[in-house]
Amino acid sequence: MKNTKYTDLIGRYLSGNIEAGEKAELMAWVGADSANKAFFDEMVRLWRVSGDYEEEPFAVNTETAWATFEEKLEKRFPAATGPAAEKGSPEARVVRMNPLRMALRYAAAAAVLLAAGYWILFPGAGSGAGMISLRTGAGEKSEVALPDGSTVLLNERSELTYAEPFEERKVTLVGEAFFQVARVDGKSFAIEAEGATTTVLGTSFNVRAYPSESKVEVSVKTGKVALRKTGDESRKVILEAGQAGAYNKQENTVGETLISNADAWKTSRLEFDSIPMSAVVEALERYFDIDIEVANPRILKCTFQGRFEKPELQQVLQTLEFTMMLEAGKQNGTYVLAGGDASLCE
Repeated sequence: MKNTKYTDLIGRYLSGNIEAGEKAELMAWVGADSANKAFFDEMVRLWRVSGDYEEEPFAVNTETAWATFEEKLEKRFPAATGPAAEKGSPEARVVRMNPLRMALRYAAAAAVLLAAGYWILFPGAGSGAGMISLRTGAGEKSEVALPDGSTVLLNERSELTYAEPFEERKVTLVGEAFFQVARVDGKSFAIEAEGATTTVLGTSFNVRAYPSESKVEVSVKTGKVALRKTGDESRKVILEAGQAGAYNKQENTVGETLISNADAWKTSRLEFDSIPMSAVVEALERYFDIDIEVANPRILKCTFQGRFEKPELQQVLQTLEFTMMLEAGKQNGTYVLAGGDASLCE
């Protein structure tokens, strides 16, 4: 790799040996580019998968491992680790691996991580016998049909893992997905994602759980779901159709919240029905993968109404400028909404 600075920071972040200033620098780098974010999310995912193995570490040639590490990162994340490469997204795929071979791969990776503070990215996925893993790349979506009749639409840079045969009706999600869960003889269906567990019988809902984000968000379309901290029944919230909840990974809390247009990535539609501008801004940041700063905080309490089919950013910003008397600009990669008359919405 041409620059190992941020790989080194990620290694220290995962091992808990990173200083506050370094962490802030790393998070700024992650948020600066979608390729950086995909790279970071993958590193976190592999770190967590390695926790499934308790094998004793063994001797590893760290120089050879590091060379392999660099080669694989160059090929898999060229935008984040080396010179620009041809654009394109890998197809979502199912990977079935021999259990012993896979255990040895992750054990080797764990040994290198302990010895050198880095992580090896292997092309496979899954964490045990009969494990199925499906993954999407940047700019890619994929529909998954589960053995129980449920369907899952994976958003970009996401991964869904489950055991086969699918008797427990449990999946692990990294990233974002829309679930349509089939009812099967009263057997519950569980999604584990970033320290939160969502449990349902039969319903449709959206789950967003990217490793680089501070919250796991669940928005219910139909039916009812239970959202809780994984392993803790006392921290739980019941969500019905039209409601949303979040698990705050830093504060370790679960509760209801307002999330607008959670499934806009799936429908290619933004609908704002007299909701606070604070929720509008969050929806736009999520849909367009941008950062927005509002110069006048009072504007965030104003409400906005509008509908956009296959929205384009400039179209939405122009509408906000006209209806809210704002001026939209861009500074250092951040969109800034300046001006506005808060008295119009008091």
